[in-house]
Amino acid sequence: MVSLRLENCENCFSLPPLGQLPSLKELTIAMMPNITNVGHEFYGESGSVNKPFQSLQNLRFEKMSGWVDWCILDAGEFSRLQKLGIEECPQLVTSLPRTTSICELLLKECQGVQLEWRNVSSVEKLEISGFASLKEFPSEFVTLTNLKELSVEKCPRLSVPEMSNRNMFLESLELVRCESLISLPLGLFPKLRDLSIVECTNFETLLIPDGIELQNLTLLETLTIEGCKKLKALLEQMHTLLPSLHSLDLHGCPEIESFPKGGLPSELGALYIGNCKKLVGGQRDWGLQTLPSLTRFLLLGESEDVLESFPEEGLLPSTLTFLGFGDLPNLKSLNKRGLQLLGSLERIVIFRCPQLQSLPEEGLPTSLIALSFDDCPLLKPRCHREEGEDWHKIPHIPFITIDGEIISD
Repeated sequence: MVSLRLENCENCFSLPPLGQLPSLKELTIAMMPNITNVGHEFYGESGSVNKPFQSLQNLRFEKMSGWVDWCILDAGEFSRLQKLGIEECPQLVTSLPRTTSICELLLKECQGVQLEWRNVSSVEKLEISGFASLKEFPSEFVTLTNLKELSVEKCPRLSVPEMSNRNMFLESLELVRCESLISLPLGLFPKLRDLSIVECTNFETLLIPDGIELQNLTLLETLTIEGCKKLKALLEQMHTLLPSLHSLDLHGCPEIESFPKGGLPSELGALYIGNCKKLVGGQRDWGLQTLPSLTRFLLLGESEDVLESFPEEGLLPSTLTFLGFGDLPNLKSLNKRGLQLLGSLERIVIFRCPQLQSLPEEGLPTSLIALSFDDCPLLKPRCHREEGEDWHKIPHIPFITIDGEIISD
């Protein structure tokens, strides 16, 4: 047996000796409310020649509401364990196995688990969720020399002081629903490539601590900020501080009014803006036309959006190959000049624009190879094959999709 899942065994009060299955590689134990203790019986007889779980690579415990204690033998069990997940085990009080092979560790809604980092220095990916008492990253984080990806979710007391210990190796950081997080000192993670800050409702600013070396920020490639309702501005001078940034995603940040002085980094290739009303209102000052690498742009509006025409002439650079926009309830027309200047445009995606009435009389850019739109009830009948009033503007486009239906050859 290589893979086993035990689930919903409500009358089970102890686990079988699964440790003696020599070929078992994946094991999941879930929703067994009467299991309160995982002890020696889990591993098998103590006199056995084989070490318990000698082949196990992936171990998960899920929704074990009554589980209180986990006996760790520290006798060479789990010698090949690579992934360990403990999810929604609220009463569990234990330390982690002293294995040196774990590379992925998930701890969700299980505050009783002791985070003894010296035991898990091999971890490359760490996910922590639902630790209400976690106030800051433990100082032992610096000992996680192999840690590359860190995700922290639903830790309402977490903050990251400027004087925290640096993790010199972290490449990906995700912070989700950490309501006490107000600022994030970027200099703490000099190897960081991907940063996501999501639904941290009190988050206000990205920081560059005094004296930080500029070269420490050159690796950041993607930045996502979503649902941060108090964020008013992005990092000042980000065009020089984040020279490698190629993807920027801003969504649900209603207080952002403009991009920083000096504009966005010149290497930026993809920009996504959604539900940022003040920022959209100042689109004339975006300066996107000066970005030589921008090829993808997506704009999502909101229920109160008043934008009636898009895109404004000169708003977007001629290097753009993908343009998407939607959730614009008041959009009535497409700006013919704004589109005709996009000489490299290959694909347009339009969705949920109930008042969009027609395509420009001059047609769409001849470079287009794909056009799709969904939930645009006024535009749909005008683009019916052959008979639609706007069909003559688009027959040269190889791929046309309307509400999920392909209508082109």
